[in-house]
Order: sequence, then C-alpha cells, then structure tokens
Amino acid sequence: KKKKKKKRKKKKKKKKKKKKKKNTKKKQQKKKKNTKRENATMAAQPHRPPPPVSGGASRPPPPSIPRVPVALTTFDENHLPSVLHKPDPMTPEAERQARRRTCRFIEEAGQRSLRLPRVAVATATVFFHRFYAKHAFQEHDRFEVAMACLLLAGKTEESPKKLDLVIRECWKLRRRAQQQQQRKLSQGGDSPSMAGSSPSALASPSCGDNKQIDPKSEEYARLKERVLLLERVILHTIGFELSIDHPYKFLVDCVQNLNSKKLLEAPAPSGNVSGRGAQNSQMVQELAQNAMNFANDSMHTSLCLQFTAKEIAMACVYLSGKYAGIRPTGGKSWLDLLEGINVEDLVSISLQILELVQPRKGMDSESAFKAIRKDLDEMITGSATEAKRQKT
Repeated sequence: KKKKKKKRKKKKKKKKKKKKKKNTKKKQQKKKKNTKRENATMAAQPHRPPPPVSGGASRPPPPSIPRVPVALTTFDENHLPSVLHKPDPMTPEAERQARRRTCRFIEEAGQRSLRLPRVAVATATVFFHRFYAKHAFQEHDRFEVAMACLLLAGKTEESPKKLDLVIRECWKLRRRAQQQQQRKLSQGGDSPSMAGSSPSALASPSCGDNKQIDPKSEEYARLKERVLLLERVILHTIGFELSIDHPYKFLVDCVQNLNSKKLLEAPAPSGNVSGRGAQNSQMVQELAQNAMNFANDSMHTSLCLQFTAKEIAMACVYLSGKYAGIRPTGGKSWLDLLEGINVEDLVSISLQILELVQPRKGMDSESAFKAIRKDLDEMITGSATEAKRQKT
C-alpha cells in the first residue's frame, strides 16, 4: 500500500510540472504575438513631419479657458452653503446667529455637563465651524452635529467621554432650553431661541425637571446611530485634520514677552517699589485674563475660518490692553508691539469680537468699547493715508 501511495504522489507531481510548463509556454507565445502586432501597427503608420518653425503659416493659438474670478478672501458669508441652499436659504445674519447659539450650547455642555477641558471645548467649536463651512444647516440638525463634535474633540484632546454620557447630558441640556423657550413664549417673550438664555440659566436644575432620556427608547437608538454617523461625516469633512492650533498659547507667549521686555505700563499712579512690583504683576494678570476671555468669545464667531490662531491671539491682546487701559511705553502704538498681524486683520478681528461682546457687557464698559472703536477708526484712516502716500 505504501508503494502504491508513493507512485500516485509521483504521478501527481509530474502532472503539475507538465501543466506549469504548458502555461509558461502559452504566456511566452502570447507576448511574442502582441509585440509583433505592435511593431506592425507602428510600421504601418505614416511618418508625420514636424511643424515648420519659421516661414510657414503659424498655428492658431488654443482657445482660452474662462477663469472664475477668485475673491481676495477665501471666506465670505454670502457664499456659505446655508445661505446658498436653494429650497429655503438662510440670511447671513440668521446663519451667524445659528452658529453663536450652537457654540454656546457646545460650551455649556462641554464645560459644565461633561467637564471637558477648555482646549477640548475649543476644538469642538472649531470642528463645528469647519463642518458648517461645507454643509448647510438645513441638511443636518445642528445639535446632533454639536454632540458628534464634542465626542470627537474629547478623543482628540485625550479626554474621551462615553457616547452614552454625551447623549444623556446634551439631551438634558437641550430639553431645558426647549422648556425655557416655551415658558418665554407663554409669558409673551420675544426671544424664541436659545440665544437669550444665559449658560448659568441653562445649567441650573430649577430650569425644568431632571427627566432623562430612556436608553431603551427609539429616540435614544436613533440619536446614537445619528451621532456615530455624523462623527464619520465630520472626519471626512475636515479631511482628518485633528491637530488644531488655538489662540491660548500664542496669547500667553505674547503677554510674557511684552512683560519681560517692559513694553507696557499701567494707568495707575506710581507708588513705592513694592507697590510697583505688585502693580506690575496685577497688570500682567489682568491683561492675560481679559485676553483669555476675548479668545473664548471669539470661538462663538467664524474667526477660526478666516484667520490663523496667532492673528486672533494678537487681536485679543490688543483688545485686552485697550479695555484695561494699559499703554505701550515709549510712545509706541500697539501695532509696533504686536508681531505677525497687519492693520486690516487687526481691525476686522476686533470688530467681529466687539459685535459679539458689546451687547453683553452693559453700560459699565461702554466707554472702554467706544475708545477701542475710536482707536480702530484712527488705524484705518492712518493706513489709508499711508497707502495714498506710497502710491504718489
């Protein structure tokens, strides 16, 4: 029996070798035939002489391709997808308000409900702004997109939160906002949105009951699937660019640099030596804190789509210094101290932040904001006169 098995194995091996040889021969024959055909076709084609260089009739130039005029700035509110959405377009003001309300929702849910670090909340807002720079508000629910942005930002900033926790806390916060809206409408209020509600009012447990979403309900299952799907859509929309620069680090570096070089002075009268040291430290702390607050407010606007993080940080330092009454030493201007920003960008960033912040602060800080606007107007006129001089 063993001898018979060995003979069978040998026969099988011989058959396999014969098949391999036949296949290789067939492939070689096919290659030869193909090369012969190619050579025959090349020989059959007539030889075309090159075009005459001089003396002959010149060829007509190719038709020019019409080019679309490109705007000077890549960001334009009138060309956003929500504004150009054909069935029911939004106005630029309504689009701006929708961004602000949802960014307020992201800030409240991220910091107070989910207890995410400030950098993770800022990353979530940047994801949100970039998503709706390519998608319309009419296509996706903005609160569901906010949940997906918070979930993704927690992962990227190394402070992940479970999906169940994100859904429960965001659903609870949205329910409170809806109840507050219904109460205002029943009392005859004229603000049918989440824009008029302060974050502390939304977070207070007295604003609505503590009812939570049932994890076994259809609404919970739909929300879970929707948030997971939107997380992937956000990743594809932002091109998997997860490392984001924020104004905070540039802001702190700028304040420390100005303080070390002694380029700033406080408006308070000078006292003894110990008083001067305490006054200097208080000035630096106030400058950094106000700049941080302005940077947090800038996250509610679309500035992250228009300018770099460093430019936003320089504008926040300028606004903080003017708001606190801090002056540059040696008769210099703020533009001489701030690096990496020009007049036009500084004015544009400052005006957009002031448009958001000024209605909140009230009458106490109205004089400071008027002084800032006056200084910005002087910067614009000065840059215009310099441009005219250069032209002449």
